Amino acid sequence: MAHAKTRGVVIGCLLSVCVLVIGSNVIAAEPSPIKVGLLLPYTGSMPLQAKGINDGVELYFAEIGQKAGGRPIQVIKEDDEVSPTVGLTKARRLVEQYKVNFIVGPVSSAVALAIHDYIGNQKVVLINPCANTRELTAPEKAKENVFRVIETTDQANYPMGKWVYKNTSYRNMVITASDFAAGHHTVEAFKAGFEEAGGKVGKEVFPKLGTMDFAPYMPAMDIKGADAVYTWYAGTDAVRFVQQYQEFGLKKRIPLLGFATLVDDPYLATIGDAALGIVSVSHYGFTIDTPQNRAFVKAYSAKYGEPPSRYSEFGYVAAQMIGSAADALKGEVEDSSKVAKEIRRVAGKIETPSGPLAFDQYNQRISNLYVLKVEKRDGKLVNVVIDRIGRVSQEDTWKWWRK
Repeated sequence: MAHAKTRGVVIGCLLSVCVLVIGSNVIAAEPSPIKVGLLLPYTGSMPLQAKGINDGVELYFAEIGQKAGGRPIQVIKEDDEVSPTVGLTKARRLVEQYKVNFIVGPVSSAVALAIHDYIGNQKVVLINPCANTRELTAPEKAKENVFRVIETTDQANYPMGKWVYKNTSYRNMVITASDFAAGHHTVEAFKAGFEEAGGKVGKEVFPKLGTMDFAPYMPAMDIKGADAVYTWYAGTDAVRFVQQYQEFGLKKRIPLLGFATLVDDPYLATIGDAALGIVSVSHYGFTIDTPQNRAFVKAYSAKYGEPPSRYSEFGYVAAQMIGSAADALKGEVEDSSKVAKEIRRVAGKIETPSGPLAFDQYNQRISNLYVLKVEKRDGKLVNVVIDRIGRVSQEDTWKWWRK
């Protein structure tokens, strides 16, 4: 009997130890990851934009040890191929199959519009890094769970119209852009600001998106009395347009200005010296001389071997928002409404490379805007900050179209 009792005690102790060990393993188990989907055009006409956003996101997550709120961060990448149809399919996959908590993307305004209503009805927070058509954060379309960190077409180009009139001798302008929503909205906003200040737009030229040969359009821009041309082109379209504008001989007589995409940093080396002297407007340039930006440029350059672009800043800021909200909520990011409220609450504490972060009531970023000029420094083409327009909200620029 004594031996039986002893065996019972030993077995009981062993079982207790097993329970404790199993329990401690459960306690020590890694928490489930916070899932972040990147919905970007890794292939197609905008791969450098996708690369910049992707690299900015990954840099910040690396800086915080790939964890936020006590949980690991898992990044899941989907290629939207700059296609609205593909973009919606991939957005559904990220939400329904991978169960992501956040989506960063897309780049194309057409893709953003295609997924907008679907995302608005899901328990996920989307941070739009790059699609800038004004419609997305207008009151009629604004969603609680959708944020945008790029300036709208109005935010940048309406005040740029006023800046050009005030700071240059240009009084008669030609505007030209790719013939789709983003192009039209951009140059329309510039025209509104420029003409309100007292200038005049004498000609509007809209080649189709993806134009290979701009020669047929050049004579239409070469009108009598034109002081300068203001443009929206992006990606490889911008490369071709700027090069052909110089080859046609217009650049010597009619200066070229435009939105930031005309002379994006990732494309400057490809454009070549045809870009020299072009003036543009943007929320970011890596030559911004602030402690936050100097640190960002140093870290980014060390990791990727090149300075950051405006797209890198977009991605970095999106990741800052995710990390800060997750930390504040101690990793509880499953309630998208709660997360959205927390992002708005913590935004004021986030110092981005281009300045303090702020959003309006429609989750549109209030941007610090800069005027840049392409110069050559140490043998390389660089967008150099030559002036600061200041902080502009989308509501500051609505009066010309929201009558």
